[in-house]
Amino acid sequence: MSHTNLDLQASHKMLMLFDEANANTESIIDLLPGIFLIVNENHEVLRANFEFIKLFDLDAEDVLRLPLANIFKPEGWKIFAHNIKQVVESEAVFASTRFEMGLAAGQGDAQNQRPFHWTLTKRNGKNQGEGCLVMVYGDDISEMREAERRLMEVFTSIPLGIFTLNKDGAVGNSYSSYLESMLDSGKLAGLAVEDVLFRPAMDSMGQDEINGIKAIRECIGKSELEYGMFAQRFPQEIFHNTKPDPKDGRWLKITYQPMVFNRVVEQLLVILEDRTAIINAEKEMLDAARDREKANAMEKQSLALYESAIRDPLTGLYTRLYMKDAVAALLWEHDHHEIPEVSMVIFDIDHFKKVNDTYGHNNGDVVLSQVAGEILRQSQEPAIPIRFGGEEFVVFMPSECGAAFELAERVRKKVEAMEFDLGATAIRVTISGGVAAHRKGEVLDDFMNRADQLLYKAKENGRNQTMAERRNPPTLRQAQGERICP
Repeated sequence: MSHTNLDLQASHKMLMLFDEANANTESIIDLLPGIFLIVNENHEVLRANFEFIKLFDLDAEDVLRLPLANIFKPEGWKIFAHNIKQVVESEAVFASTRFEMGLAAGQGDAQNQRPFHWTLTKRNGKNQGEGCLVMVYGDDISEMREAERRLMEVFTSIPLGIFTLNKDGAVGNSYSSYLESMLDSGKLAGLAVEDVLFRPAMDSMGQDEINGIKAIRECIGKSELEYGMFAQRFPQEIFHNTKPDPKDGRWLKITYQPMVFNRVVEQLLVILEDRTAIINAEKEMLDAARDREKANAMEKQSLALYESAIRDPLTGLYTRLYMKDAVAALLWEHDHHEIPEVSMVIFDIDHFKKVNDTYGHNNGDVVLSQVAGEILRQSQEPAIPIRFGGEEFVVFMPSECGAAFELAERVRKKVEAMEFDLGATAIRVTISGGVAAHRKGEVLDDFMNRADQLLYKAKENGRNQTMAERRNPPTLRQAQGERICP
């Protein structure tokens, strides 16, 4: 066979491959979700995908050279054409812009317009006769906007003062409808947190309290690790009063929850709870605690919002913020003979600093998470498991000391048997515990201090053991270095 025939066959095969590739490209374009168009500098459609043709009930032949202005309302087309012009005139090779604008198919009423997110991208080079080509991609975001609307209905119905702080320290646009009533104020969006929450009381504050307010603004934009240092200075309670009579003021408990993206605090969620009645009357404090329990019946979104404030994100255990109220109610019931016993266990992972120093904090978090998971599994309701801080965990139980000791020993033995896979290596750790029973009339700090002293003794005696107070020496038994409640 001559070289000429071979060249002709090769050329023919190449043309067939190009045709096949072009057909595949056309099929891919038709399968793209949303609207996809290629338009020229005269705003004429040169290529449209199937979704566009279907949306406007057009024939494929009708789309070619269709003026893009025909699918928009006049006021909308002005905005769209302006964005096309910006992309075409840009000196960047692949200039692109993104914006949101509604679109109504056919002659639909503007009220029925669907929101679209648009992306315009200039194609490299110019097409002879068509000028600069622009790819148009439109994504229908109706479902997303509807989900946001439903979430906003839930968000604004929660009976708490809830708002977000942006990077500039100003209140975000979305906040609970109850917030304005709580602060006796008008619109709050865009106002500085100092003016919204603290200004009436700042004249009587000390320098440490004022520095704590500044820390609220300064923590945004910092890393998760840095956030903890700022959070230690945040004000936890404020007397808010905008009127001359002090009786009109409110005691507000303040809870803070960082909203983290890529390990950086992008916003701060602030939750205000009116604690005036609780501070003025012990009985009303209990009613408020029961009201919080009823809040568990809220919709899934509101529950998730509440859980984010009271659940430690690493371990899933309750936080110290939750402990103050929940345990106060538990001790109140014991003091008033509504439950017969209350006991607690305080745990501490042995030599945990060495784990962090040797294997790094990320691996330390693996150990914390798995140990906390075992504590959570062993702590059946109505026990209250809490991450107290660092490698310390606390469990409060409406039961006698012996039951608390048994829980502590189950956890200790489970942890002792666990192997923690850290990727390159596997390690084992142990845990020590202190168990105490509540005495009627005893405040929480004293209760916890007694348990903490027992934990210290367990550490002093060699670790990997549980120590409980000696409540009835004649019946106290000792086995394998463990002191056991009767």
